[in-house]
Amino acid sequence: MLWRSGLALILTAATATADPLTFVRSWTLVSDRPDFGGLSAIEMDNPYSAFVLSDRGTLFTLTLDRVTQSVDIDVAQQPYPNRDSEGLALAGDTLFFSYEDPGRIASHDGTQVPSHPDFATYSRNGSLEALAADADGTLYTLPERSGDKNRPFPIYRYKNGTWDILTTLPRTGPFLPAGADIGPDGQLYILERAFTPLGFRSRIRRMDPKAPDTPAETLLSTSVGRHDNLEGVAIWQSDSGATCLTMVSDDNFLPVQRSELVEYALTETLEGGATCD
Repeated sequence: MLWRSGLALILTAATATADPLTFVRSWTLVSDRPDFGGLSAIEMDNPYSAFVLSDRGTLFTLTLDRVTQSVDIDVAQQPYPNRDSEGLALAGDTLFFSYEDPGRIASHDGTQVPSHPDFATYSRNGSLEALAADADGTLYTLPERSGDKNRPFPIYRYKNGTWDILTTLPRTGPFLPAGADIGPDGQLYILERAFTPLGFRSRIRRMDPKAPDTPAETLLSTSVGRHDNLEGVAIWQSDSGATCLTMVSDDNFLPVQRSELVEYALTETLEGGATCD
């Protein structure tokens, strides 16, 4: 049974600019639900609604009112509740979920996607962290850890019932994969995070799945504490033509952290007055 709750949506900023991304806004989500938190993934294709996934196995639907800056939340069903759910991808009308411990992918009706043999080799907390789907239903996933600081991250692709390794993502700096999505431009966007004693950093890289040998482009690399623990990313296009990146943070159910929705836009798509509203 769906349970509805009001959330306070606090607008904190709207004008800072990053190149090639423009910062749009950051909202702090507040709820009296004890199970709301630990948000690890988001899926979104318009400005007004989103799926967000908790790493404790709860799927939420958010309805956003951008005029009043408020959000309503419903609880929806997912195939393996109470599991360590990390990734979320929408392919057509089908939601897919990725899990750690053990690493697996399943659709919303509980059907499991056959696993690549590598999935069984990943550590309990280093498995399938990021999940994305393109318009043809092809799935892409990355582990959180590669097993060695000098080893790149494999990008697995599930297409026409078969897994392969599309390419690898170089492991540079302290960043680890946290989320992924395919944008309206067909590019694969990968959200990464790094933890420091003073807070979190975030990085976004972009690559073309049709040109896997072309190096990934870094779109964003934040300073420490700019945002909280961003773990999920959704790429969508507004009615006015802006390509928007909405990210969600994992507060680890700790009072010293916060659940955030953070939005950026591709700067080049904001020409002519396009917005993410």
